[in-house]
Amino acid sequence: MKNKRDSGTAMFLMEMIAVVCFFILCASICILAFVKANNLSRLAKDTNYASLAAESVAETWKAEDTKGLETRLLMWEDGETGVICWDARWNPVENRDEAVYEARIDLAGDELVKEVQINIRRLEDDKELFELTAKKILRQ
Repeated sequence: MKNKRDSGTAMFLMEMIAVVCFFILCASICILAFVKANNLSRLAKDTNYASLAAESVAETWKAEDTKGLETRLLMWEDGETGVICWDARWNPVENRDEAVYEARIDLAGDELVKEVQINIRRLEDDKELFELTAKKILRQ
C-alpha cells in the first residue's frame, strides 16, 4: 500500500475557489448597484428636462395659442391631438424618426376657459416622464 502524504494543497485549492466565488458575487452586486444608480440618474435627468419642456409648451400655448406651438416647437396634428417631438438634446424635431422624446397635447375648453393637457414620454421604453395641465381664461 502506498502511503499518501497530505500536503494541504487540496484544501488550499478549495479555499481559493471559495474566495474567488465570493469576490465574483461581490463584484456582480456592485455592478448591479452602479447600473441601478445610473438608471435612476438618467430618469431624474429626463424627468427634469421633461418638466421644463412641459412648462415651455404651456407658456407658449398661453402666449401664442396653437400657432405658436406650430411655429416655435414644430407641433403637428395627429387626429385631434397635437404632437411635439424632441431629440436627445431636447431640441424640437419635425420628423418622428429622429425623436427620442414626445409630447401629446390635448386641447379642451369652452368660450371662457381653455385647457391643455401635456403628456411627455420617452419613446424607447414608452415611459411617461411628466404630465401637466394648464388653463387660460379668455378675455371678452
